[in-house]
Amino acid sequence: MNNEAKLFEEVSKNFQDLDPAKFIENNLTIDGEQFKILGNGWRFMVDIYRYIALQATKEDGRPIVIKKGRQVGASVMAGALDLYFTNSGLFCKPPARVVHLFPALAQVKKFSQDKLEGMIRTAKNDFINQNKLQSSNAVDNLTMKQFQTGTLWIESVGSDADRIRGMTVDIAFFDEIQDMMSTAIGNATKILTAAKYGPKGKGVQVYFGTPKERGSHFNTIWEMSDKRYYYLGCEKCKGHYPFYLTDDDRWERIWVEKFTIECPLCQHRQHKTVAIELGKWVMTGPENAKYVGFQINQLYIPYFSKENILDLMPKNNPAQTERVWNNEVVGEFYSGSGMPLTKADIYEKCKDDDRAFSNSIDPRVKTSYMGVDWGGKADTKGIAGGQSYSCVVVISVTHDGIILVEHAHKLRQNNFDYKKETMKEVYRRFGIKRGVSDWFFGQDVVHDLQMLYGERFLGAQGSASLVKPMKYREEELIVTYNKDLLIEEIFDLFKKGKIRMPWKSYEKIEWLVDHCTSMELKHRVVGGQPIKTYVKGSIPNDGLMALMYAYMAYKFDLTKGFTIRPGQVEKPNFPVPVIAKVKL
Repeated sequence: MNNEAKLFEEVSKNFQDLDPAKFIENNLTIDGEQFKILGNGWRFMVDIYRYIALQATKEDGRPIVIKKGRQVGASVMAGALDLYFTNSGLFCKPPARVVHLFPALAQVKKFSQDKLEGMIRTAKNDFINQNKLQSSNAVDNLTMKQFQTGTLWIESVGSDADRIRGMTVDIAFFDEIQDMMSTAIGNATKILTAAKYGPKGKGVQVYFGTPKERGSHFNTIWEMSDKRYYYLGCEKCKGHYPFYLTDDDRWERIWVEKFTIECPLCQHRQHKTVAIELGKWVMTGPENAKYVGFQINQLYIPYFSKENILDLMPKNNPAQTERVWNNEVVGEFYSGSGMPLTKADIYEKCKDDDRAFSNSIDPRVKTSYMGVDWGGKADTKGIAGGQSYSCVVVISVTHDGIILVEHAHKLRQNNFDYKKETMKEVYRRFGIKRGVSDWFFGQDVVHDLQMLYGERFLGAQGSASLVKPMKYREEELIVTYNKDLLIEEIFDLFKKGKIRMPWKSYEKIEWLVDHCTSMELKHRVVGGQPIKTYVKGSIPNDGLMALMYAYMAYKFDLTKGFTIRPGQVEKPNFPVPVIAKVKL
């Protein structure tokens, strides 16, 4: 009887694994803890899991677009579905070919190491590892994993999807689509033309990410979807009602306090988790839309109380901005005065398609400048530290004042010797005429480098002065500057197309573009006059700061230490003849 019970349990489990939610709970964990998504307030995500899985079995399915806030579990969902399609056994005749795509290689590495490898390593009974292909030529690395019942790739689309040309897949996840170029997405979909699952010639396509600015490619495909919102359910009247809708604040009234929801149909009060578990998805767009769209945000997270959400609202928290609230909390596209520079601005006006990163610069050919922003976090996994990276940006300037970004990278270590040797190497390789770096976080290394390079390496300190926004303290080798005015100047150069990015090396500059578009604009009043203030957004801005310092180094030379205005003819310091009429 024991053998029969064990056999029945195994057969039952195999059937359950056909349901992605059951597969996840039966086989996967999150950091070794139970991966539970059934009956605990995650019903809105479970339905998406199942809908995506169903599309692989249908010939008339449509692409899926998910517009999401942060922390809603979408990346975990995609990783779990990666393993579901390639390990459940439901898609093994033929074995499913799945690709999980990101905008750049840095995100590929982060996802594969931080999320996917953890799920594989901590799977129950080592199930995923046991299902790996064991042949001598089987591949198992960060970007490709072969299983007995499927193959998984984790790759980058870059600027044009050239990295994945020639691949053939059945299922494609486009992760953080907001940061992908439309050309890259279009090229990437061609690898699905011979798909064996999903619609013929199209396969299964899932697009998702946290929305940013309106007018993006992500915004375009969302508008082409059937726009589904999750309606809550009432245990008393059995009705369903919208909780969150775009540009609608009804949730503030429905969500009474803490975890209490009041049904607007019958005024019955119940726990938020219960209301979610009784809910359902309702389309608000056309039935024949090209995409199936799901909108999810932080309001639905089961363990978030109303007070958690209210504290994230700009009207209740001065540290929060409208942009962060829209993009990251409620998962909405945003445009307004709070977005001084967007990726679309850079893409449309600042890319040099045929120019790549420079490996070195001959100072006899180009004049180059360096900017450094010191931070507490190194660009490598497992290094503890602060919230910012140490970054280097090298620029050159053409005769007509066009600024060319030649090189940029994050430092891999943050110890004194590594930083000092990195600076010396950058000076040597790129023939740096002058560099500027943040003084506050780099006093030790800046002082040592100034002993070596003198006035060719300056420190920089922020100042609120509007009278003298840039000033050079010669005895200390320090430049003081008004950050808001200088950033505004740099953004103006971007918008005029006078700062150029080496787009041929998109994989290497994608992070820098991200950093340059991270700032948000606020206004304050000083002496009765409105003043623009630029504040750090939700993503790092260290690359922008390094670019700002490189521009400062160039401007130092252009203005002879900030003593003259650009274009101003310097007055000679010797007497000149003067013609005058003299009456005798």
